[in-house]
Amino acid sequence: MRKNDMNGYIQALSRVLQGTEDAAGEMNTDFETMRGAIDHQTVGELSQVELQKIVDNFQRGTDGYEANLNKLEQTSVPVRVLGKHKSLVAAYRTYVEACQAMTDSIDVEHQTADQAAFDAAEATQENAMEKVTAATQRIMTSPM
Repeated sequence: MRKNDMNGYIQALSRVLQGTEDAAGEMNTDFETMRGAIDHQTVGELSQVELQKIVDNFQRGTDGYEANLNKLEQTSVPVRVLGKHKSLVAAYRTYVEACQAMTDSIDVEHQTADQAAFDAAEATQENAMEKVTAATQRIMTSPM
């Protein structure tokens, strides 16, 4: 493997991770709103318009994560980090699925949220992101 192949891979990985961080930042306010409403059992006090805006924002973010997952799956991977990359992709896929599950836990029409599903999705997201971070660190510290 030529050194520039690893550099190109690292650049692609960095773009995906930055995109993930940016999307998470854009959804954070809505997440905090939902987390508070669920914790205080006040989801029904949010209007359907508010809930739809939250669901739309979550879906936009999740769609972006799905696009990032596709980029990870399609990027050219140096052989020396192939196993670590596969672990990264698996963890990122779990993260995307958990984000979709969180979005799906919100019922706009009935102004409710499935607390168990929301909580499970949040826990799965945290666990998956820890695995993404660990895999990324292993990749970044691999010998060039």
